[in-house]
Amino acid sequence: MIKRSTGMKTAGRALFFAVLLAGAAGSARADTLSIENRCDASAGSRYDMTRDTAFAPVALDDIKIGPALSACREAYNAGGGARMAFQLARALERAGQDLEAMKLYAEAAALGHTVAMVNYGAMLGKRGDAAAEFSHYKKAAELGDLLGAYNLAVAYRDGIGTKIDGAAAARWFDKAAAAGDETAAFNLGVLLDDGSLIEEDNARAAAFYRLAAEGGSVDAMINLGLMLEAGEGISQDLAAAAGYFKQAADRGDSYGKLKFGLMQQSGTGIVKNVEQAVTSLVAAFEMRDVDLEVILRDTPEKLSADARLAIKQVLAGRKLIAGAENAEIDPITLGAIEKHYAGN
Repeated sequence: MIKRSTGMKTAGRALFFAVLLAGAAGSARADTLSIENRCDASAGSRYDMTRDTAFAPVALDDIKIGPALSACREAYNAGGGARMAFQLARALERAGQDLEAMKLYAEAAALGHTVAMVNYGAMLGKRGDAAAEFSHYKKAAELGDLLGAYNLAVAYRDGIGTKIDGAAAARWFDKAAAAGDETAAFNLGVLLDDGSLIEEDNARAAAFYRLAAEGGSVDAMINLGLMLEAGEGISQDLAAAAGYFKQAADRGDSYGKLKFGLMQQSGTGIVKNVEQAVTSLVAAFEMRDVDLEVILRDTPEKLSADARLAIKQVLAGRKLIAGAENAEIDPITLGAIEKHYAGN
């Protein structure tokens, strides 16, 4: 198991209120659409396999409450069935009308809508009924629902409404990953990497991290980069590690910026470039990356003299320290760092 200074990241329940990919309803004018189409366009879920794919899915946080409530309520009242009930429930949830949303999730679930089963289970769980939460996830997963499979895996992993069962968690994460869920692939990688609930298998962990990274998971990019950097359980590949850290950095991850900057300034696995390295390191500093603070305070030798001096020059230029006459990380600089991280 690789020890990570930031802690091994894991993801929890992918609830219906998670931030998902959002999109516009397309170029069709709203006044030319049927009422069902307007509901589909304003409140369709990415996870709903019954969704009208002529319209892009809409994240819960991106639902425009007024238009969605109006269209979906009219479509539901016109006898729109399970999907309209589900989408009206999403709009109500977005509007903060939880009790009404729950009723409609339950209604859609009773009609066989599997994502509604997951969402209804999640709401029951929020209200303290973990056993009912688990049962709804299980039913949805067994009916082939991707979100149900993922949430059931989390329930087995964390003991939500059931006993902790690492093997079952891995099995359901695997099913969700096979269906294209990068978060499930990442979480399965963590289980295999950690080895506390199932047998540790670094080679398989790396494979699932790679799959998740290809799907855009920044956490997977970081964890895979750390595995490749350390060469623990898999072949060391510093160039590949740097590549994954850069991918994470390019997506705005502070730890990715830190790791890529450290490799750049030392020329580890990639061409040495102190100027670009300092840009990455300062960006990590500005994002208050705690690991960079620890390095500057406790192990400044991890930074080259040029990098240390450049960082001090930036601090001096921003009036965080009095000057930057040398490259040593002296008490004055450390005081500025501590002040910076305290948010003063």
